[in-house]
Amino acid sequence: MIRKIPTGWEVDYYPQGRSGPRIRKRGFKTRIQAANYLRRLERGAATGRRLSTFVQLWYDLHGHSLKDAKYRLTRTMAICERLGNPDVSDLTASDWAEYRRKRLVQVTPSTVNHEQRYLSAVLAELVRLGHLKANPLQTVRQLRQSEPELTFLSLDQCRTLLEECRSSSNPHCYPVALLCLATGARWAEAETLSRSCLVHGKVIYRETKTNKNRAVPVSAEVLAQIDALSLPGPGRLFRSCRSAFRSAYGRTGFETPQQLTHILRHTFASHYMMAGGDILSLQRILGHGDIRMTMKYSHLSPDFLVTALTLNPIAQMGYVVEV
Repeated sequence: MIRKIPTGWEVDYYPQGRSGPRIRKRGFKTRIQAANYLRRLERGAATGRRLSTFVQLWYDLHGHSLKDAKYRLTRTMAICERLGNPDVSDLTASDWAEYRRKRLVQVTPSTVNHEQRYLSAVLAELVRLGHLKANPLQTVRQLRQSEPELTFLSLDQCRTLLEECRSSSNPHCYPVALLCLATGARWAEAETLSRSCLVHGKVIYRETKTNKNRAVPVSAEVLAQIDALSLPGPGRLFRSCRSAFRSAYGRTGFETPQQLTHILRHTFASHYMMAGGDILSLQRILGHGDIRMTMKYSHLSPDFLVTALTLNPIAQMGYVVEV
């Protein structure tokens, strides 16, 4: 449907009927422009140029190989639906900006940025594979976000938490939590370890988020606890125990909003830096692909920007600050 509105002309189109997604676009200066746009929509519906068709193509050719393949496909398809599943050639940076403006009423800037990264990655891959000429989201800058507060547990809180894990009915809750605090591992990385991953005083994490192996030294005492509390045989060391950790954490009464098992990783990294560790070694221990992810812990180093004490103009001119 094409109709006149105060700002020009509007196209209101339901490619799959009234029960399906809706595409509504305004801002056409003439009826001819609106009609041409509507014809492209109708042609796209007939030739399979819908955005969702290309998302499925991306999944078939590339996305299926990713660790979170199903999650990405589901989430990106949901974005297509909210966009009205337009013809891929009609999707513009301005369309995404408008989608983002409306979406921010419902979700946080962080969520919108995640959605943009997911869809942009799909379109960029299709450009590389030769199925699209350009990625319309490439020029869209992500929303600025305030840096979240870095939350971690104190050493006394770590002791309390480990005791709660030790008293859990699941015997694997304690050694997995112990490993996370000792090596900075993600919960899933520690929970899915096999006995072959323990080599010469090191833990080798293979099932990682980045698909890259990393080895982290671990003390003989921690290894002894793992040996005493793990499953027998050469396979997995531990059964699933995330829910047991959730219960143990709840019993502590600690308040760390939106964090559960990941608090152990933050706690490791924070205390590592506060004890004098260096940022490049921390990046390798945590397995971060980008040093920027690790830099959020840098300010906790006792030497962080310490030169500000001696190189500022007050110190250099020997000015005495009166108390």
